Amino acid sequence: MTTVAHSRNLLRAVAFATLLVALSASAADEAKTRIKGLITAVQGDTITVKDGNNVEQKIAVSSDTVYKKTKGLTGVIHEKTSPGALMPGLPVSIEAVPGDGGLTATEISFKSEDFKVAQQVEAGLAPTTARMNDFGKYDALATAEVLFDSGSATISAAGKADLDALAAKAKETADYQVVMQGFTDSTGNVAANQRLSERRAKAVADYLQQQSGLGPGRVHAGDGMGIAPDAGNGNNANARKVVVKLVVDKGVQAGKAK
Repeated sequence: MTTVAHSRNLLRAVAFATLLVALSASAADEAKTRIKGLITAVQGDTITVKDGNNVEQKIAVSSDTVYKKTKGLTGVIHEKTSPGALMPGLPVSIEAVPGDGGLTATEISFKSEDFKVAQQVEAGLAPTTARMNDFGKYDALATAEVLFDSGSATISAAGKADLDALAAKAKETADYQVVMQGFTDSTGNVAANQRLSERRAKAVADYLQQQSGLGPGRVHAGDGMGIAPDAGNGNNANARKVVVKLVVDKGVQAGKAK
């Protein structure tokens, strides 16, 4: 009986500790503030960001702040970078938590394309008109993630419905483009996963053109990216996917007659 009682007490203690960790993680997530805006100043460990409401906010950075630069039109691939990449004119997305007297950034991310434009502006090499600044920069109007069974490149009924919905929106959009990247989970060998990711991307591109009725000139050839960055270890169903985005070139849109 003593052993049984001890085991029950131990289980209760473990359950209570697990609950405390979950509550702590939930509270920490709720405390986060997410800000999207344009950096207007960088001074030491403080950056000033003008948000979507045209309000400037001062945000501190620390040695724990993570900096990410996203790549490609889908924005799925990213690489870590350094605080030296921050500069006035750079559009950023920030996760921050309350700190001493204000907000402290835990993560700052930005697009590779935006970083190049900000560099040009800082060097005085950027075109002077707003329209020219926007060429080659894309707005994503819709996104679909098509999931696949393990080892398969066959699009499910749910995936087809999502692609049809994205195609319908594309047909209502002037000068649209559709881009996509295929991924796999981390099971199997690297070479096989690369081929499978390419097959998945091609299957989606073919479906959009042959079944959903989008023009071949508007649908970019899908990129096979191999194992997804968020695949983790083993059989992860959410990593077996093609990420599809409906995008428009900001510069082209700005040049249209009103």
